[in-house]
Formats: sequence, C-alpha cells, structure tokens
Amino acid sequence: MIRFNKLFNRLKPRSTVWRTTLVVAIAMLVSQYLSVAFFWTNLYEPELRQHAHYTAVHIDLLRDAEHRPPEATASFDAQRWVKRATGIEIVRDPQEFPTVVSKPFVEIFTRVLEQQLSQELNEPVDVYFKFKPEPVFWIHVPSMKDVWVREPLLFFAQYNPLIIIAWLIGVPLLSLIAIVILVRQLNRPLRRLQLAALRVGKGQHATMLETQSGPMEIRAVNRAFNQMTREIQQAGKDRSFMLAGISHDLRTPLTRLRLTAEMMKDRDLAEGMVLDIQDMDAILDQFIAYMRDGSDENVEQASLDVLVAEIVAQYAHQGEISFVPGQVPDMQMKRLSLKRMLDNLISNALHYGGAPLAMRTGVEDKSVVLVLRDHGPGIDEATLPELLQPFVRGESARTTQGSGLGLAIVARIVKMHNGRLDIRNHPDGGLEVTITLPLNRRPGRA
Repeated sequence: MIRFNKLFNRLKPRSTVWRTTLVVAIAMLVSQYLSVAFFWTNLYEPELRQHAHYTAVHIDLLRDAEHRPPEATASFDAQRWVKRATGIEIVRDPQEFPTVVSKPFVEIFTRVLEQQLSQELNEPVDVYFKFKPEPVFWIHVPSMKDVWVREPLLFFAQYNPLIIIAWLIGVPLLSLIAIVILVRQLNRPLRRLQLAALRVGKGQHATMLETQSGPMEIRAVNRAFNQMTREIQQAGKDRSFMLAGISHDLRTPLTRLRLTAEMMKDRDLAEGMVLDIQDMDAILDQFIAYMRDGSDENVEQASLDVLVAEIVAQYAHQGEISFVPGQVPDMQMKRLSLKRMLDNLISNALHYGGAPLAMRTGVEDKSVVLVLRDHGPGIDEATLPELLQPFVRGESARTTQGSGLGLAIVARIVKMHNGRLDIRNHPDGGLEVTITLPLNRRPGRA
C-alpha cells in the first residue's frame, strides 16, 4: 500500500490546472462511456436485433425457394417478390462475392446481427458489412450452399461519420480545452497573490491587490492580504520607532554611568565598570545592527577590495591582519551593510578566534569571493550550522561577553546580497569563513 501511494504521488500532476483537468477528463470519459452504453443498450442493439428479425424472415423465404426444384416457378416468384419489396437478393456469381476483411469496429455491429440471424434461422450465419460504393450487408447461410445473400442498406448512406467522430472525440476535447482555460483564469489571481507575497517579503510593503473586481472569494482573499500587508508595514514602522527609542533612551544613562565611573577614586572598580558599559554599548549596537534590514539603503557600484581595506585599517591596532586583494571588479552593493558585515566578521574572528587573521578576495565563476581565516581553536563541526542563528554562541565564546548575533548579522547581509556563506574548520587550524557574492545580481532584502 505504501509503495502504491508513493507511485501515485509521483504520477499525479503537480499543478492545480492539470489536477483539475485530470479529474474533469476522467469524469468526461466516464460520461462518454455511460452515454455510449445507454444508447447501445436501449437503442442500437434492439434496433439491430429488430432488423435482423425482419431480414431472417425474408432469408427464410429465399432459403425455402432455393431448396425447391429449379423448374418450380414459385421459387423465382418468391425471389423476385423479396427483391422488389426489400432489395434482398441471392448472388450466385463468384465474381461478385465480397472479399472478407476483418473490421474490428464494424464487427461489434455485425456480431449482433450474426447472433440474431443464427437464432432465427437455426444455423450459424456469417455477416459482412461493406460501406463502399454503397452500404451493403452480405450474408452467408451454409444451408444455401455456394451463394451469398446481399441486402442493400438504403438509409445508411445518410449517416455522417464526421458527426459521430466529432461526438466521440470532439466533445471531450472541447470540454477539456474549456476546462484548462477556465482553471487558468481561476489560477491567475493565485499567481498574482504569489508574486505580491514575494514582493512583500522583499520589503515592498506598498504592494496591494485588486479588491473591486473578480470572483467574490478572490476579492475576500485579496482584502485579507492587503490588511496583512498594512499590518506588516505598521509593524515595521513600530520597530523603527522602537530602535530609535532604544538608541536614544539607553545610551544617555550609559553615558552618565561611564562619566560617573571615570570620576571614581577606586580605579580598578572604575575600569571594570567602564569595560562593562562598553560591552553593554557593543551589545546594544549588535541588536540594532541585526534589526536593521538595509531595505532603505541605496544600492551603489563599488569595489569590495576598497571596502575590505578600509575595515582592515580600522582594526590594524588590535592584531595582525593581512589582506591580499584580488583586483575584483566593481559590483552592486549596499555599502554600509557590507561594512557592517565585515566589521562583525573581523570582530568575531579577533574576539573568539585568534590572530593573525588572513583575508583575501578573488573572482570565481562570475562571483566575488572573500575568504577570512583566523588561527584560533576552531569550532566543533556539529555546531557550525547553529552559529548562523540569532543568539547562538559557540562553546569557545561561552565565557566571554557577547550577544550571539555577530555571525547572524553576517549571514543576513550575505543573503541580502544573494550570496552564500560557508564556515569550516581549516585543516591547519583555525576557522575559515568563505563569502561568495554574485556580480550580476542586484541586492534585495534579507
């Protein structure tokens, strides 16, 4: 049963359009089958048997006449009467006999005639249908020896096979085409909803959907989506106000605490308080940096080599940092966001890893690659994926101050630039971080 479910899941269509089309197609085929079965059972087969009954009566007359002596005039009179009344006649010339060819579709009808005629005449009968040049039934009765009975079908020529084909094939085909068009029209609003959701996810909160036209259910969904977009937009504004409040209201008392600490007579206690205040200020900066999504920052064309060189120069006094520029081409970037990323990257490497730091840039497959390696103890391989999550810190950082947001900020900014972040332990020791940024894609939203 499980294997059947797996096979069914593989075979069933993925999209709503084709799933609906498949269901309608099955319903249409069943409907066509039931229609054919109904007409066959209640119209065609009774009509064929009725026709076979009347034909058997006339063939019985011809058979009796055939068994009379040749000189009997009554036999010729019977044959002439039957031919004049029904068109049925005996054909004795072998040159006129039909060439029997298997016709599977036609045999569905002739088999019914054969069964009925055999039952009426009490002997096996062969029936062959020939449509051209004129519709004719050829009937062979074994007791009539080497002759065939020919019955012209005068009204069969009035049947139009194109109408039958159109009914059997054209009606289902037109129905399926209509269903595909209808389902596609119903799916268009869903496609617009999908694209609008992606735009909102990229920070385009002004995206709104049409609520004045279309089906009632689609308008209700669009109204709900627009309400959600407005609430997200308002939440973003509230977050910005909150960040501004944190930045202003907390830094003022921190500054006063620092001034008070510096005026204290106990220098050891004062230095400890100043260091704690600095850590609090740094943690606050990281919280604010993480909450900024960079959506309002303009995209500009700049060189990553120049940006890295600027940040390295700022950290030159904190440890040995070497940088080998790869002469990479200019790329589209959010410059302040990338500077924030580099600052967090180097700060984490110095704080939790160890000097010296080795940095280099290069170009690989239409992408700019930045590699940073420290010479610290490294990190347990099992915990590497967790380090990119907010508020997660490695074991080596448990005893030091920090918020656990450094690498999360780096990952977020790399994602904003459509890049890739890889972290691994270097074979010769230390942690190696590789950032790959595409050259031909415009930064979006984290």
